Amino acid sequence: MPIARSSSRPAHLTVAAAGMAAALVLPVTPAAATPATPAPEGCHIGDFTARAEAGLAKITVLDPGPLVRGLPALADVRLAVSDGTVNSAGRPFKTVAGGRHADAKLLGIPGGGTGAQHMAPSRQPGPVTAELAQFQAAGLATVKAGKATAQATWERGYQCGRTGPLTRSAVMLAGLSLLDGTGPVPAILADRRRTGLLRVGPSGSTQTATDLVRVGRGRIGVRSAAGAALSDLSLFAGTPQEISIKVINQPRLEVIAGGDRADSKVTYKPAVLSVTAAGESAHVLKDVGTAVSLDLLGGIEERSPASLQVRVSLGDLKQQINGRQVRAEAASVRVEVKLGQVHVLDVTLGYLSAAACAPAVVHDDKPYGEHPRGRTSPTPAAVQPVGRVPAAPSPAASPSASVSPSGGTRDGQLALTGTDVTAYGFGGAALVLGGLLALLLGRRGRRN
Repeated sequence: MPIARSSSRPAHLTVAAAGMAAALVLPVTPAAATPATPAPEGCHIGDFTARAEAGLAKITVLDPGPLVRGLPALADVRLAVSDGTVNSAGRPFKTVAGGRHADAKLLGIPGGGTGAQHMAPSRQPGPVTAELAQFQAAGLATVKAGKATAQATWERGYQCGRTGPLTRSAVMLAGLSLLDGTGPVPAILADRRRTGLLRVGPSGSTQTATDLVRVGRGRIGVRSAAGAALSDLSLFAGTPQEISIKVINQPRLEVIAGGDRADSKVTYKPAVLSVTAAGESAHVLKDVGTAVSLDLLGGIEERSPASLQVRVSLGDLKQQINGRQVRAEAASVRVEVKLGQVHVLDVTLGYLSAAACAPAVVHDDKPYGEHPRGRTSPTPAAVQPVGRVPAAPSPAASPSASVSPSGGTRDGQLALTGTDVTAYGFGGAALVLGGLLALLLGRRGRRN
């Protein structure tokens, strides 16, 4: 029986679907690109960069070795990753959007993790959509089937004072489970019942967006945002020791680089959780850094149950505003399972990262945006994540250097694995996931 030292059952499928669709409507959906003060041909407002990334799960450690020796382990793996990269000085591509299974080469992942990717400027229209097949990572993690979509946009007017969308990306999976016994690694046992260590489902998704926006004094700013939609989470599901985590509010992160501190900001909405263990009253976690810890018995071999410590917490926000650059990242929900001082599991659910660098201000008497191409500002440094939370590599000086179109088709669209479907797309600049949601959940119902 779990014992709470400090400190819901899964919701109906329809409720989870509605909550996920609502959470994915990030406050980053601008209108269509709009012109600023008319500027002559060849104008240039200065270079700018942006980077947004969202991962459904970031597995720092998944190691059943402390329970049974000789089993494989996973480390530093990101699953269900959507991202967008912007560099106005990039060649040949200035914006790159992508969605994929994982950010690491894993044993068992189909096609090396190929997903959806789109680049601009390009003659190939977006969005690009790809189907993601179910796979197992080293027999430890089962990642269900899903969809990925990506759209990159570049208008010539973006360097002349126009505002509008730059990148959109999203990944949706029909669930995720760890140590569930479906692979070569035996299942977790709790009270002599087979179960999984952690289950995320019936669905989960991530989304990113980057934009050029209007800020104070008529200047142009860069906005970068990331969000995740986590449905119900369970540890040791179906056993008397089950720990159920219901996500009440979904996490999202947004930064705006406006060129100085007055016009720059970081906005973070943390997740709100309701944690229930063995039918006890729920513990509500709503403030960054709060946690609940529980003890239970479990293991992989029935003859040797171990005393495991489970800790569920809301991760910290790390942020920095430095001149034209704004950076922030957050570990939305952290789940740790330890045997003594050794981690069996350390996973972040809803890893969010956003960074942006605004165009430099040109000090003269000409209207903003009316500057000949020869009077550009220095190229901004590549935006980089900050803080203690491990993050993805910073973008290279050019998106084309960090995301190569090798192996794909010309003009910025990569070859995709699986069926290219259009179950959902962009309504104007907004990312609409309703059709995709219905498709996946309908498929799940038919299989069951």
